[in-house]
Amino acid sequence: MKALLFSCLCTISIAAFSQEKQIPAITFSNSIQYTDTSFTDLPGNGFLIDIGDEVLAVTCKHSLWVNRSEEMKNISFESNLNEWKMVVINDPSQYIILGDLINEDADEVIGERNTDADYLVFKVRVNHSDTRPLKLSPVRAIPGDTLYQVGWTYKTKTSVPQSYAAVASKYMGPALLANAVLQQNFAGLSGSPVINRNNELVAIVSSWRHDEESGKWFNAPCSTDYLWQVLYNYWLGKNNRQKNYASFNEFLTSYKALNGYSPEISSFLYTEIFFDDWLKSKGYRYGSTEKYTEWTAEVRKTSGISIISDNYRTGLLIMDRWKEGYIEGTNDFAGLAKMLLEAGVYFPGLIEFCEFSQELSALELHDKAISLLLSADEKIQHMGQLYAYLGDAYLVKGENDLAKEAYLLCLQTYPEYRQAIDGLKRVSDKGLPSDN
Repeated sequence: MKALLFSCLCTISIAAFSQEKQIPAITFSNSIQYTDTSFTDLPGNGFLIDIGDEVLAVTCKHSLWVNRSEEMKNISFESNLNEWKMVVINDPSQYIILGDLINEDADEVIGERNTDADYLVFKVRVNHSDTRPLKLSPVRAIPGDTLYQVGWTYKTKTSVPQSYAAVASKYMGPALLANAVLQQNFAGLSGSPVINRNNELVAIVSSWRHDEESGKWFNAPCSTDYLWQVLYNYWLGKNNRQKNYASFNEFLTSYKALNGYSPEISSFLYTEIFFDDWLKSKGYRYGSTEKYTEWTAEVRKTSGISIISDNYRTGLLIMDRWKEGYIEGTNDFAGLAKMLLEAGVYFPGLIEFCEFSQELSALELHDKAISLLLSADEKIQHMGQLYAYLGDAYLVKGENDLAKEAYLLCLQTYPEYRQAIDGLKRVSDKGLPSDN
């Protein structure tokens, strides 16, 4: 049963195997040994990347949702990991053993937000394989591009890795939405590389998302935007530099010297790297469209970089502006809907509301947190994991029976959702039986 949640997330609608595209050997499968447990039954795939002066190993971060030590709550192994190996399933004599986790973060919680930054990037300690490292694409995928997801599913893990074609649709923040030609459910493909026709990396198989504009579900590989951020931070550490626009340009220049090209940098990536720091420097708790405009104008003037807000970013900025009014009691959920409608954009993803509910609970605004989640559940009826956050909100308020009910609702959709399981344990510890 431990693979069921991972299977739910990794259910990828993909096109049929492409006979026209010859894919080199580029994919591994994970084999993980912790101090208290092991996972060797295909807990996601992985691959190598060549960054010019080093070869690194990559897999998906959300594999840790179920494939982790019981003690792990954050993206940090501490003393819990014995060995993380990646193997070629159809030729187990070929394998690599991973070293340090480059983007380890003891402050990053293992949870829903991981799919927005769905890369675990490791140093390679032992490489006993002929598997080809990938180069990152110098340009972003664009709508209409044919992409290939290469790896093993649970159904194909006894064969050679398969190649599944998909067509790029559009970006939704960190996700590259893709359309299938032939709809199929392939569980277990997460962590596989998504490559273009030149065999260059453009994304990693991650999740799926609902697009409010079209009303459709899409495959949602995580683009390489976050991976570039990891590589920049890694370069900062190796070269004893501080994060700023000048050092970022120096990183791009260094990358070009090693690889022959500088990557295309999106407005999304610039925003992810620098906008929060700017907000903090100004003493702002939340962003807004007005603050974003001020920041982009400042960046253009001082660094010559043009940054544009798309509909995804605009929706987040509007919600940020709305949050302060919601906390103060001068705005409600209907007010947010009106603000978004007037701007011609759609509701942000469900996780935005779930995380805001946690902020409200921390401020002891328990009724506001609960009301927010119930309203979001009516508006965005796509993700049963909302009930795990609702359970947390009820539990911290002291309404244990309602917390239990919410956690059980979550588990009806995701039978092994760790947040709900942990919540039921806390309910039991408070003296309320957690069984049915």
